[in-house]
Amino acid sequence: MKNLARVLEKCISKLALWIRIHLFKISEIEVYDIVVLAAVLAYGTVFSYFTLLKHNVFQSYAWDLGIFDQALYTSLHGRFLYHTTELYMVPSGCYFASHFSPILLLLLPFYAMRPSSTTLLILKSFVLALGALPLYFFASKYLESKKIGMLLALLYLLYPPLQGANWFDFQPLVFLPLFVFSSYYFMKMKRWKLYFLAISLALMIEEHVPLVLFALSACMLANYWKTLLPAIRNRRVNEALVLLSTMVFCVVWFILAFHVKRSFVINEQFVERFKAVGTYDVLGVEGDPLLLPVFVLLNPGRALEAVVYDYPIKFLYMILLFGPLLFLSFRSKLSFGILALLAPCLLSNYWAYYTIGSHYPLYLLPIIFLAAVDALRRFQAGPRISILKTGLMVTVLFIASTSPLSPLSASFGVGEKQLFWYPDIDLSTTEHTESVHKLLQLIPPEASVLTQNHLFPHVSARIRAYVVPPIPRFENDTDYLRDLIERSDYILLDTWAWDDHTAKVFNETTKNDSYGVYALSSKSVLLRAGYQDTPVLVNYVENRFFQASKDLRISFGQIVSDNVSRSGTVVVIPMEFEGFGVWGPYANRLPGTYNITYTIKAQDNPNEQIALFDVCHNYGHSIVATRELIGSELTPNEWANITLTITLAKITPNIEFRVWTSGVTDLYVDGVFVTKIGDS
Repeated sequence: MKNLARVLEKCISKLALWIRIHLFKISEIEVYDIVVLAAVLAYGTVFSYFTLLKHNVFQSYAWDLGIFDQALYTSLHGRFLYHTTELYMVPSGCYFASHFSPILLLLLPFYAMRPSSTTLLILKSFVLALGALPLYFFASKYLESKKIGMLLALLYLLYPPLQGANWFDFQPLVFLPLFVFSSYYFMKMKRWKLYFLAISLALMIEEHVPLVLFALSACMLANYWKTLLPAIRNRRVNEALVLLSTMVFCVVWFILAFHVKRSFVINEQFVERFKAVGTYDVLGVEGDPLLLPVFVLLNPGRALEAVVYDYPIKFLYMILLFGPLLFLSFRSKLSFGILALLAPCLLSNYWAYYTIGSHYPLYLLPIIFLAAVDALRRFQAGPRISILKTGLMVTVLFIASTSPLSPLSASFGVGEKQLFWYPDIDLSTTEHTESVHKLLQLIPPEASVLTQNHLFPHVSARIRAYVVPPIPRFENDTDYLRDLIERSDYILLDTWAWDDHTAKVFNETTKNDSYGVYALSSKSVLLRAGYQDTPVLVNYVENRFFQASKDLRISFGQIVSDNVSRSGTVVVIPMEFEGFGVWGPYANRLPGTYNITYTIKAQDNPNEQIALFDVCHNYGHSIVATRELIGSELTPNEWANITLTITLAKITPNIEFRVWTSGVTDLYVDGVFVTKIGDS
């Protein structure tokens, strides 16, 4: 083993030396090279660590991590890029029906080392980081300064849209900066074979990439068009001829890609959704969004209305795209290509198209940086460095408030329309996340599984893994869900993320003896086909106090300190508010008889109804027990216990303990104590 390790070490060292000398023409390592390499490794390591933490607390999803995990896993086991997440829309299950991305096949050797969604998260972080290397080489050569190249590479790694895209699950677009920057470095070095290799790899990423490369090549050709005819006459390869060939290649590949996509059958009721027509509702596009330029020309008024839709967020998006580079990109002819690619985003009403936190800014990122490099050529060496240093300082300020790793970015996510496309995440491990991991460990690796969107990436490395569709109800959805249930040996449901389809799955599996409760936690349940024994794991405290200020949800009220109370902090629902003040915690319970005790106090005790307590599930549609409270039953400003007794005949998810107030007095809620007093 030691001899084998030495041989491998020598081979890797020789390969690295060959790449350094022959591929990138680097004969000596300088301090700038070391800084850039260290920054790349640091970026890849840091983002791998935090995206894995995010994944560990179930903030990665079937769309778009589980899809790729399963597609690569099934490719290793005889099913070509097969995934089950969209069988209701794409019956074949082949990923090429959604996007033509042959680049995924190049990931298979790396993925085969450890088939897991975590492998994709690590690969994503390092692939994005590696984009800094060809940018560094290109800028150093183009601007004749390694120091300037280093500053641009650091700007790239600190670029807010890049970090936002890294925070998203996984997309083949993560390869775009690496291959585009590499292609233009090889063009500068006149290494045409390597240039076309990089362009070919870029085109393999996704069917829309030809549009990016076409726009970029067309703008670059404007600088070389005078040399095109002489090159053709003399049969000599130069930049103009290569760029023109790239444009032709892009057109041919674009036609091929859409021909492949359209060879797959799509469920008729999802055709418009499949084409993302709804992302241009404000513009009023009907049919294929590829006809967007024609529609804009024929409907300029609707186009203006679409542009001003969500204009504050779109304006911020523009600032975050161009501000870190001090808007240098607009001083280059490449800016025409940028505007052509940016227009569909600004005309859309789909939030992810015009904010950071998704993968869509990666379409624009390479051309924005190449345009900035081109614009810097207008300046002398001294001003170039000064401009980039200023850009670095500005970017650091942006990152402090916009990076997904910054706690300050959460302050921009308040309200219905967040400024960034970041999920609201607590990276700390909780009782709930720990219990779900325990339930996942009980599922055999070869078993078939049905689960929800946020749990699917943890079971997707198998051929027979299925996901409950998170989309609203659709035609024959009950039959589709029944089919998924019949295919599954295990069904894992997180009751904290409940919707109509999840409720249907739960009701279908618990209304007869076809599935039994194999394991249970406070907010998740694992069902097993044909299982009729007692659960092998019940991972929650049966007799438990749910603190109102911590475990329940508050609609109107505030948390205050109370030294006399059990918890020390309580919820006060003020006078004149009428409605449900607190509710939750959406807990699961096994069959049995329970006492539900509310600990409350009131400021006054009028001789009329001041509150109502109920126990329910199915989001308030199924009431288990209820109890009215008259003020005269209480002593003012003294804590009292109100108890309801309930009997559950079967496992019941999403149990809520609600407190409704009539608004005639201030009502204080300490919490709810649940005690099991007998079996059903």
